[in-house]
Amino acid sequence: MWLKETKPECCEEHEPLPADIQCLTPDICRELGRLYYKHCKTFVKNQRILELAKSKPRKRVHRVINRCPCFLKKSIEIIRLDQRANTRTEQLAYPRARHLLLFKQQILRLFPSERILNLNRLIRKSLFSLYSRLANVQPPQERKPIKKWDSSDWEKHTKILKKLAKHKVAPKPPAMPVKRMPLRQMKRYKYLAKPKKSQYVEKADWVFTYEMRTHKASERTKNLAKPVIRDTTMLYQDLPIKIPLGVLKHKASKRIIELAEPNARRTGQAAPSDLKENPFGISPNALKTKASKRTQELAEPKEYENKHIRDDPYAISKAALNAKAKPRTIELAQPKKV
Repeated sequence: MWLKETKPECCEEHEPLPADIQCLTPDICRELGRLYYKHCKTFVKNQRILELAKSKPRKRVHRVINRCPCFLKKSIEIIRLDQRANTRTEQLAYPRARHLLLFKQQILRLFPSERILNLNRLIRKSLFSLYSRLANVQPPQERKPIKKWDSSDWEKHTKILKKLAKHKVAPKPPAMPVKRMPLRQMKRYKYLAKPKKSQYVEKADWVFTYEMRTHKASERTKNLAKPVIRDTTMLYQDLPIKIPLGVLKHKASKRIIELAEPNARRTGQAAPSDLKENPFGISPNALKTKASKRTQELAEPKEYENKHIRDDPYAISKAALNAKAKPRTIELAQPKKV
């Protein structure tokens, strides 16, 4: 990898390929051209297959947010061109900054300050390495203590919650400007509101002209002018009416005799007693039947006890003797003044 001097507000910049490698580009282009030609000849040119082969458009969601690897609060170490470039193995060989920081916390009191300076140099190198920059590794920060809320903070919080709990009121639609003219200013309505003036045209007097005098009616008008003479022989017939011989000799067919018979109404109800020959007769099946227990129970009369009849109808209860009349009952008990 060829690196240039970088700044804290930009990303890596790569150098162009050297001249030794650029000489291989024409050969690579020829090989690509052959492959494309071979692909075009061997592939089936069917529009339906080509449409099915197309991938569905999907929204790609990146798992990791692409950030600038140079984003860091501290200044970035500048790598010069003359300096030997670190290989991938050297970059991966650096221990993780998290492990080094934990180790530093454990040996702060045990090791002298000179040895801790070497450890700080390792931590700096691991933080500014290529892979830690790509992963955007940040140095640990001191945790700030969480401040407990007072009564005033809780009051603010409850006010905000009450405000958010209210249902959203839809804003009133703005009044659309009306471009039409008001009805009072329109002349057309005033003109239509007035009653319609009908012009009275006097009819001309009828004049007996010379053409009327000399006119002669045609034969068609003469025929239409004649009254219609109707045949009244069918209205007045002699009694008794004569019946033709063909009707007297006619014999009815079976179908006509069947249609002439009245419809027999089939009903499940028995015939009324007035139409029966013996309305008080009992059928033999009714005489042979035996009543069931339920029928006998229903046939027995119910015992009714009249509790309203007392032994002494003129007896007065103790509560009535001890009762005191109300002023309203005394007023009602007095006779009316006629």
